[in-house]
Amino acid sequence: HPAWNAALAELGSPYETVENEEVWEQTKRHLEEATALLRGFARYAAIQASDANLFHRIEKVTQAFSGDRGWATQWWEVPFGAVINALRDRYAEVRGAELCLTALAGIETVDDLDSKLQTEGIEIAPDPYETAERNMKRLESVRTNVRDLHQAWMELSVPERTRPQQADVQDTPPAAAHLRCWSDAELLKMALDVLDDQEFTDACDGCATLCAIRRKLNLTPEAVETRREERRIRERETERGRRTFDVAGEPFVVGEGERYSDLFDRLGRLPVPGGPSARRDEFTPLAKVKVRERQGARRAIVPLLTPPRLSADCRDLIGVVGEIHAYHYLRREFGEIAVTRNAWVSEIRRKVIPPLGSEPHDVSDAHGFDFRFTHQRRTLHVEVKATIADDLHFDLGVSEIAAANKFAGKRGGRWRILRVRRALSGCPEFDWLPNPFEVKFREFYRLHQGGVRVSYSRKSVGDVG
Repeated sequence: HPAWNAALAELGSPYETVENEEVWEQTKRHLEEATALLRGFARYAAIQASDANLFHRIEKVTQAFSGDRGWATQWWEVPFGAVINALRDRYAEVRGAELCLTALAGIETVDDLDSKLQTEGIEIAPDPYETAERNMKRLESVRTNVRDLHQAWMELSVPERTRPQQADVQDTPPAAAHLRCWSDAELLKMALDVLDDQEFTDACDGCATLCAIRRKLNLTPEAVETRREERRIRERETERGRRTFDVAGEPFVVGEGERYSDLFDRLGRLPVPGGPSARRDEFTPLAKVKVRERQGARRAIVPLLTPPRLSADCRDLIGVVGEIHAYHYLRREFGEIAVTRNAWVSEIRRKVIPPLGSEPHDVSDAHGFDFRFTHQRRTLHVEVKATIADDLHFDLGVSEIAAANKFAGKRGGRWRILRVRRALSGCPEFDWLPNPFEVKFREFYRLHQGGVRVSYSRKSVGDVG
């Protein structure tokens, strides 16, 4: 590669330096191939330095590594040894890692690295993150049992005593959790520390197991089981609360109680919303999006915004409610003759109005749209996008992008977006939007880098522009 570029330089200015445009991809493949080995090294270095946080510091260097700028003109194929040598140099800058860097010297292939780590006595398995996950699961189990014992002890032995404030439990594993499996004694001590009741901890002094604590505190298995069942009832109530949402002014519990078919009937009685006439293809008034220009590009692509974090139950409910609203809306707009039960072709339909045994249907999430029907000799394919808020963003999946592109510019089959805003309220609002992949509508939408999220700008009917 360098010789090639040297020859081109001798030929004169018309010949530009040739660069390897796949440097990052090749480097990334080497890093992926060596992931388990490098994590084993990071764990070993942390143990040797008696510094658990060193594991994360080395991991951070590995994850941020993208190669060397000069590699593009140096190799057509980046050598594995070059990646390890460069990483070794980066690790040398991490305080504490310098004591173990001989394990990474003289490496040319991934087999060399594997062999060298074995020679140094560095364990690769299990993966440090698997170790941390196992430790945290075991710790949570011990914490739960200790809380049951503490509850029984408080109620039976010292009922008049004020219950201490429990310390917050961190979901993120501490650095030490990645290095080795914790012993039962260590787990018990951690659970008592989180409980933060010194009197109870003193009463448990000398006990290495949960059974030993129960016996020392003179607690019967029945007493502990009673408190355990009380805790389970509270947990079920808390979990039920997480699955309870307000839909059009009334509570709805996902997974129990009211059925989606009942919700379907109730939402169908809501007032008819105003807005553009979807029947006449009157779209929601859109304003041109403002796009920052940059040199050498027609338009800038802005970073993908992170959507609000919702629970899986909430996201599922929004999707179901959005399509229920859409079904009623489309039947009001286009008529029940056009929008029949079979016009609803997404998998959500099975939860709401499942096809009867002998009823023909074409229900699938692979279509790229949720409704398909014919009105005035035009076939419409409608994709529903729902939200609990009033934002102007939505994500498109692979099948939806394929369908939108397929029908863009075709007279026989039109692809539309029905945007349902404030879906869980009693007054949902609808935007009837054109296909953003149609050439004449692209100026009203903006794609975001990092995912296929579409943003559009809505304006009032009376606005000018």
